[in-house]
Amino acid sequence: MEESMKKPILLGVIVVCLVLAGVITFKVRSSKTGIPEHFEKEMIWVKCRNPDCEATYQITKKDYYEYIEAHADPRMLAPPPLVCEKCGEESVYRAVKCEKCGLVFEIGSVPGDFEDRCPECGYSTIEKKRKERAARRSGG
Repeated sequence: MEESMKKPILLGVIVVCLVLAGVITFKVRSSKTGIPEHFEKEMIWVKCRNPDCEATYQITKKDYYEYIEAHADPRMLAPPPLVCEKCGEESVYRAVKCEKCGLVFEIGSVPGDFEDRCPECGYSTIEKKRKERAARRSGG
């Protein structure tokens, strides 16, 4: 190929790549949310911290993350509280239901431990699964 033809072709390839990068960036930024679609079907537990209420109920992961995304303060490390369906206060946080005793409690109730450690019976699903994986790896 002639030298005089290489420069315009190379320039054309660069322009096409830049346009393609711009289109991809625009599509990603203009998408409604970065929340996976399957979160619409997955349910999570939440618990109200209001001592007069203490409601526990399930919501979709999608609803939870959309609320967090819309109300998050970038200066805060923790997610903002949700509005309780029962008492109307901004006092609802993510929770977990103990697989052993059935207690619904706020995630991280036992400081410095697994986030799903039950404050009532001490059970942790995360710990159980890790021990099972370790036993499989070691052949025991």
